[in-house]
Amino acid sequence: MRAPRRSTPHGETPYSPTSLLRALTANPYDVDTLREEDPSWAEETPPDNRITRTITVLLALLLGFAVAVSVADLRRDAAADDNPRALLEQEVLNSREDIDALDARQGSLEGDIAAAQETVLDDTDSESAQRLRVHEVAAAGTVLSGTGVVLSLEDSVPLPASPGVKEGTINRVTDGDLQIAVNGLWAAGAEAVSINGQRLSATSAIRTAGSAVLVDFRPLSPPYEITALGDPEALQAGVEAAESGDYLSELSTRFGIRTSWTTGTELSVPARALGTLREASPLDPSDPAAGTASQDDARKDSE
Repeated sequence: MRAPRRSTPHGETPYSPTSLLRALTANPYDVDTLREEDPSWAEETPPDNRITRTITVLLALLLGFAVAVSVADLRRDAAADDNPRALLEQEVLNSREDIDALDARQGSLEGDIAAAQETVLDDTDSESAQRLRVHEVAAAGTVLSGTGVVLSLEDSVPLPASPGVKEGTINRVTDGDLQIAVNGLWAAGAEAVSINGQRLSATSAIRTAGSAVLVDFRPLSPPYEITALGDPEALQAGVEAAESGDYLSELSTRFGIRTSWTTGTELSVPARALGTLREASPLDPSDPAAGTASQDDARKDSE
């Protein structure tokens, strides 16, 4: 074992905690002298010259280049077509296309069923077929077309931003706004009404879920186009002269909601999906009470 280069008066090395404690208690002024006589601590500090500075700069540049390459790779991976977000968005789009295709097929099949049912009724009982058509029209179960108006409601443009805010707020069209507009059209004499292709009936519901407006539990997106069949001039004048007109005017002037009227001669509203008849029983012409009860039972069993 190598002997220490210098011993204290008590036999310990200058780095021994015991030696420092003894020197401090014996003569405090000798502690600095012991440390100054051992310059080994200074040898551990790297020299400050041009070479060390150049090496430091090169290492910093190399580290910065490695960080920049890593960030670029991460961004490239995030923007790739096979990243999780892009795959999820594509899956949502594909699901929507499948839903639209299924809706179109459902409408086609319902049309075929209605045509077959009408053919059978025409061959057997023409009066029943006529009554069925009247009830289907009242229940919004048939496609209607003719003259009418289209009332469009759209969210406001971004309002002026406040100091320190980049973008201003946007006033959205709510379910209450659509309810008032639709009720105004019904009161003005509309024969049939639809919103963005969704037919409305006496049992339709216009609600909201989060930021989406639902019509019979189907989400809609702005602009909201309300198609109403009837006399165009009478419909527009009736809405503007009633409380619904004042409400729509206040929406436009106070909140910036954009409203517009369009008339048309070949407007069309789709049919509303009707329930499926699960069970039915024949009517007894000789018993009016039994016939009424049978009709009620058939209505209860239909969905």
